[in-house]
Amino acid sequence: MKTTATEYLSLPADAKARLSKGLIYQIQFSPDSTVLTVASSIGIWIYDAQTHQELALLTKHEGAVTSLAFSPDGQMLASGGGDKTIHLWNAITRQHQKVLTGHTGAIASLAFSPDGLTLASGSLDETICLWEIDSEHPKTRMACLGSAVSIAFSADGTTLASGTLASGGKHRPISAIHLWDTTTGQHRNTLMSEAKGSWYINVAFSPDGAMLAGSSGHTIRLWDTTTDELQKTLPGPGRVESIAFSTDSSLLASAGEKIHLWDTTTRQHYKTLGGSAEYVAFSGDDTTLASGGNYNGINLWDIPTGQHQKAITGHIGHVKCVSFSSDGATLAGGSYNGIHLWHITTGNPRETPLTYSVESIAFSPDGKTLASGFWDGTIRLWDTATGQELKRLNGHTDSESEHREVSSLAFDPDGTLFASGSWDNTIRLWNATTGARLKTFTGHESFVNSIAFSPNGRTLASGSQDETIRLWDIATGAHVKTLTGHTNTISSVAFSPDAKMLASGSWDNTIRLWNATTGEQLKILMKHTSAVWSVAFSPDGQTLVSGSGDDTIRLWDIDTGKQLKTFIGHTASVESVFLSPDGKTLASGSEDGTVLLWDLATNKTERSPKQ
Repeated sequence: MKTTATEYLSLPADAKARLSKGLIYQIQFSPDSTVLTVASSIGIWIYDAQTHQELALLTKHEGAVTSLAFSPDGQMLASGGGDKTIHLWNAITRQHQKVLTGHTGAIASLAFSPDGLTLASGSLDETICLWEIDSEHPKTRMACLGSAVSIAFSADGTTLASGTLASGGKHRPISAIHLWDTTTGQHRNTLMSEAKGSWYINVAFSPDGAMLAGSSGHTIRLWDTTTDELQKTLPGPGRVESIAFSTDSSLLASAGEKIHLWDTTTRQHYKTLGGSAEYVAFSGDDTTLASGGNYNGINLWDIPTGQHQKAITGHIGHVKCVSFSSDGATLAGGSYNGIHLWHITTGNPRETPLTYSVESIAFSPDGKTLASGFWDGTIRLWDTATGQELKRLNGHTDSESEHREVSSLAFDPDGTLFASGSWDNTIRLWNATTGARLKTFTGHESFVNSIAFSPNGRTLASGSQDETIRLWDIATGAHVKTLTGHTNTISSVAFSPDAKMLASGSWDNTIRLWNATTGEQLKILMKHTSAVWSVAFSPDGQTLVSGSGDDTIRLWDIDTGKQLKTFIGHTASVESVFLSPDGKTLASGSEDGTVLLWDLATNKTERSPKQ
């Protein structure tokens, strides 16, 4: 049977496009360097190492894939996930072979023995398991005095090194590196233990068997594998998040605030590559280094020259917000590593991405301006045609509050005004043309998470962590009404198109519908099993859409309050939902690092969500 495009991309049912590819947890070249694999929040991405095109997305885990390992002969790929399972794949055909269960915590690290007959798994359940490949049960289980976040086999397979993290109190971990006898499963030695350690600890044996490298915090240490003696401490310039040896053992790469290469013969710093990263991997011929992370995506570097070769785009980090332009032609998504614009008709990125971390976004009604809010209290206005910054507004930065994040933005219907809600507990009103601050609305006792203008532009609604919704008169700045009923933080508010109704989503797992004039509570919608992060009305006002921490999107009939549909496909909290102006397409942004487009034009059969 022919594979369809949906099967190839593993698109969820009802979804018609995926505009981004999920968070990155690890990267790994195949032993023959023909493919680059990426462990992500939505599955395993397989890229052609030469053309950099997507070959497949493997999805068997229920949630994020957190670790990967190829067998030495390149025939098998192992993946570990936050769902506590390990999956084995035929690395050539990409067919799923089996699942291994037995850990009670997320799988943090995997490693094959040099002969390929044993797979080691390190877990947050504070154990390491050794598995025979033809068995579905571990042959050895070792208690490792902390979460085994990094493991590696020695070149002869007789020793396993583990980097572990244990609670040290006052939010400081105890980080340690242990050695284990793989035949007996007995603990052999502790090379390092730091009571005030780092949350980043990694181990890697050199392929020639001479060295063990371990990183913690800002340092990298090298041990002699014969004597277990410390040979050298490399003072890493900045935080070290992961390390990897070249296949010929001559270089050690470290990822962090910068990517560094170290000469293992001289024990000296060799080269610095541009950009930051969380993960690094050498190609089999040691000519290319791949780096990956949720701020800079995936990048390929030429090792001899240190030059950047290629960026593999699409991994954009945690998506906080999405918004359609008024003509429906462009979708904007805001994430921790930037503002991204896509052409809806093609799904392709716009030519002028705006690369700044962002907490909130809003298009002006004419689509010519995009407003973005940031964690530091600033607001920036952008020309959507050129990507140029038009203005930078600093109104929230003068707050005495230690929290200044601009969590929500909204333009009034005619585009002359826009408002910003902040974690400094205030809402500020601005002239959209001059950037002048016009009014400050005060009264909320905690963070303002969401704001919305009424369709006539006369009223502003705000939802807060203080569990209240407040209505404000735009002309006078006066507080008009307070709506109460939610029992936890209010994360989203939205007016119906006819301005008669207000919807609110809350961390109490409910959606409430209110009479926007009287403040009377009309309905409570209760199907979500976690916090409701975002709500939006359809253009005709007949349907409400909600996104939740239960990873689902739900559609509701406004008249009856009944649930109409459930969209399942995100692997983490759905933090933003937004409908196209014609009501035919729903965009959703998620903590899993993806933006999905859903088909609302055709009627789909209701599917039961995972509980």
